[in-house]
Amino acid sequence: MTRRAAALVGVVVMAVAGQLFAQSIESPRIPPVTDRQLTDQQRALVASYVRGGVLTNDIRTLLNHPDAIPGVMPFWNYITFESTLSPHDRTVLMLRTAWLSNSSYLWGKYTNAASALSPADVARLTSPIVTGTAFDDVLVRMADGLHRRSFVDEETWSALKTKYETEQLMDAVFTVAESSMLATTFNSLRVPLDAGFGGGGAVMATATAGNRDHPVLSTPRIPPLEQTFWTGELRALLDPDATGRPIAAVYRTFANHPALYRPRQDLSEYIRLKSTLPDRARELAILRIGFLCGSEYEWAAHAPAGRAAGLTTAEVGRIANGSNGWSGTDAAILDAVDELFARDMVSDATWARLAASFDRRQLIDVLITAGGYRMVSMALNTFGVPLETGSERMPGR
Repeated sequence: MTRRAAALVGVVVMAVAGQLFAQSIESPRIPPVTDRQLTDQQRALVASYVRGGVLTNDIRTLLNHPDAIPGVMPFWNYITFESTLSPHDRTVLMLRTAWLSNSSYLWGKYTNAASALSPADVARLTSPIVTGTAFDDVLVRMADGLHRRSFVDEETWSALKTKYETEQLMDAVFTVAESSMLATTFNSLRVPLDAGFGGGGAVMATATAGNRDHPVLSTPRIPPLEQTFWTGELRALLDPDATGRPIAAVYRTFANHPALYRPRQDLSEYIRLKSTLPDRARELAILRIGFLCGSEYEWAAHAPAGRAAGLTTAEVGRIANGSNGWSGTDAAILDAVDELFARDMVSDATWARLAASFDRRQLIDVLITAGGYRMVSMALNTFGVPLETGSERMPGR
């Protein structure tokens, strides 16, 4: 985008929305790493994972937790640069999600790079009801549904299928879901706008608490791949050790798109196996966000994992009630997840409670865990991933 076009974006958005949101004057909760502070390890990670080596404040902030970079960056890069979506569609989804999530940082970053959209296109994305091209409206409805209900309704899904094949459908859902994870993470960390991002934002969407009133699909929209029909590539992807064991429906569903599967799996394995959170804290966060999103599959998969991590059967059941009856770090985690879901960031009071128990790396991992499994819930619900036989049901279902 030229400087003149970028300036027009800011002017048009200001005219439509009435004012610009100002860059937050509050200090970052975890300051971005400066060039002088970069270690050899961090420089090597930048060379391996950051496109063009350009360090913006979002990445500088995550560099406070170097071990998270190999888990987070591959899927972030895939969604931003490599997916099957056109640059136009990708940008519409990322910007709309940034607006819905009240993310001044992502809005500024994405408008600064929004060469695929006209100033008028950008301005329309700040309206509660968008009236652009017919398909842009479909994309906006999809983003709105995922943000507010963790689900895409049948009318919108059918409209998406008039233009998209399976891989594009999956990429579209994950573009919103990944952008949501990044938005809530950067909101909570209070990542400061970079120089050059300018005032290219608008008054953010009024915070709308999410809800779990979506239907549970009886028939998958994207059926899991049956083992009988796996190609050699899929066998290597899903059962690399040739064990012949049954593979869960979630993996067989995501394997419909191998290029997406691999980097998304990096993120999943980081959260489940490599993060700095204690097992109990991780499973508390995953179960609570799964419950809030109304994800039957996620609950069924992680209720046993929660008990294995030290939660009692009674405690697993009480997660449905939020922090009522909990204390200490457990209560702080549950409140943080609720705030991320309802308000797209962790409040000052809850952040202080988390910071009393966790170091910087663990604080970042709380955000990545809740955001990452909100992402998964959106996909599980929308694709209609079927429950495994004998699955444990979610409370209230």
